[in-house]
Amino acid sequence: MRVLLVEDDAVLTDILLQTLKQQHYVVDIAEDGLMGWDYAQDIAYDLILMDVGLPKLDGISLCQRLRSNGCAAPILLITARDAKTDRIRGLDAGADDYLVKPLDLGEFQARVRALLRRAEGSHNPVLEVGALQLNPITCQVTYRDRLLPLTPKEYSLLELFLRNPLRVFSRGNIIEHLWTYDDPPQEESVKAHIKGLRQKLKTAGAADWIENVYGLGYRLNPKEADAGNQGEGEKGESEKSPLNLQSPPVEQQFNQTIDRLWTQYEELMSKRMAVLQQMVEGAQRGDWSEETRQAAVHAAHKLAGVLGMFGREKGTTIARQIEQFLLETSDYLPEQVQQLSQWAVALQAVMQPSKAEPVKQLPQDERDDRATQDRATQDRATQVKLLVVDDDPVFLAALRPMLEPWGIQMTALQETSQFWQMLNSLSPDLLILDVEMPQQNGIELCEAVRQDATWQGLPILFLTAHQDLQTVQKVFKAGADDYIVKPVVEAELLTRLTSRLERVRLLQTFSTKDPLTGLLNQPTSNRKLEALLCRSTPIAFVVLTLPELQQINLQQGHETGNQVLQRVGQLCQSLVQEAEGLGYWGNGEFVFGLPEGREPAIDRLAPLWMALRQQVFTAPDGTRFQVAFQYGVAESSAHGKAIQLLYQAASSQLSAA
Repeated sequence: MRVLLVEDDAVLTDILLQTLKQQHYVVDIAEDGLMGWDYAQDIAYDLILMDVGLPKLDGISLCQRLRSNGCAAPILLITARDAKTDRIRGLDAGADDYLVKPLDLGEFQARVRALLRRAEGSHNPVLEVGALQLNPITCQVTYRDRLLPLTPKEYSLLELFLRNPLRVFSRGNIIEHLWTYDDPPQEESVKAHIKGLRQKLKTAGAADWIENVYGLGYRLNPKEADAGNQGEGEKGESEKSPLNLQSPPVEQQFNQTIDRLWTQYEELMSKRMAVLQQMVEGAQRGDWSEETRQAAVHAAHKLAGVLGMFGREKGTTIARQIEQFLLETSDYLPEQVQQLSQWAVALQAVMQPSKAEPVKQLPQDERDDRATQDRATQDRATQVKLLVVDDDPVFLAALRPMLEPWGIQMTALQETSQFWQMLNSLSPDLLILDVEMPQQNGIELCEAVRQDATWQGLPILFLTAHQDLQTVQKVFKAGADDYIVKPVVEAELLTRLTSRLERVRLLQTFSTKDPLTGLLNQPTSNRKLEALLCRSTPIAFVVLTLPELQQINLQQGHETGNQVLQRVGQLCQSLVQEAEGLGYWGNGEFVFGLPEGREPAIDRLAPLWMALRQQVFTAPDGTRFQVAFQYGVAESSAHGKAIQLLYQAASSQLSAA
């Protein structure tokens, strides 16, 4: 997976780079917002991580620009600002998630994995095909429960294939996903890594799984492996010495990396501390400049953003206090100077690692009034059905007035014993769970939902008072899409809900709609028509074709041909509102059903045929032309209730209207 990291702090950049590389992600670094914009125009990244406070172009503006330009990559915002307004602005700008500095690396990795899963429409963290499994959390690959000794590039190559089953990747595609600008591959690198991966899969028993598509590239094409074909010596050696990609364990590697990075950047930290001490000494003498104050604000801000990542959470708190103090104060009284001096002494003292602190809760009294002003939020939330499972009646009672004014239909459930009955009867758009509940906890419920074929795609959000990393990891591992720490902030909750629902609906649209005409695609249209045929009444099956489409594409260009298709689709939608399963099946074919017999259907279609005959199009050279079309209508009572039979019958009757 290729990741773009847009961050101007060298310390934080190096930490995140090391963390991402340990998970075998390919990372490009941009030091400012404009550079990040340029990078994102050249490469289709799998994930974009960006700081909010970037030079040249801030993170929120960059996010807005990317979304306006059609960038669909998941975006994670990183900010040292603890104000909820910045988080809400970021989510409204199109970000999928955010994290507040100092980052906890375990939570950071969990959120990265969750965003990548959402982007591919999967809730199962483990990628698997048959007996082959790749676990992004542990970075282990197994075949029939035996570890495969893959190199980092072989691992990344296999992950690319598993995340994109059946897709053919050219060498250029593979290079784009697996190499950075600073690490260009040799000419034969792709071929060598493909060969190595093939050999190791073959040794494990998955022979010929990497297929060479002549003239195009490579794809994963799983075949039934015959373990019995392996030589006994080869098999025995493979069983004796499987290699673990993560040895020593990931957590130990993180600790070693953090210790090493602290040593590496200790001098820089000391310089930042010296800037603060210079400000304190100037304040004590009553002799300091605005430049000195601004430098101290900057140093405190940077220390607050990274100290917690080295286990110095108290230092983060103190640095934030200093930053806020310097931002709000211009003239220093003796007692204020004394307070600033005490903070500086305390900050200097907290240079030893300590245990990670929980995620800071947002005070209940800091609710933002934006939720009552932003009517767009209400528009996005209208007609949303929400199921909330929590055993605390006080919490449920407090949650309802937050949601219902915005058109969100909230159903509360305290007893988990009634969960499945309520889920099936309500068919919610989104599920909210608490972690701790007496009968069955929320994590268990989430896992059960993800294993159910009917509900495994349902968006799930956790609202929990738990802030510890272990709970966060369990929540994401269970398949959750997101979580918010209680007490809940109204505006943040509404923004999270609507952002999640919009992303789900967008993915559903991509999977069910034809992107050119906006009509149903062939598989979805086919399913709708099959459901229509289950009714007892006669069904008219209509096929409308444009026989001159290929000629229009050749003579006038595909853009003109696309305009013709879009207009025909619009006319079908507006003039045949009774049509069911209306879809574009490709090659100039529009198909739909009408809940009536053939003759009534032909009469009903007369306005459509007239509108099509009168429609005039303009070619790029300015010439105007009309488009010929044909149609055929079959009836289920005469031709059968199988889609293929009706399609054949309607196609055999094609004639000009």
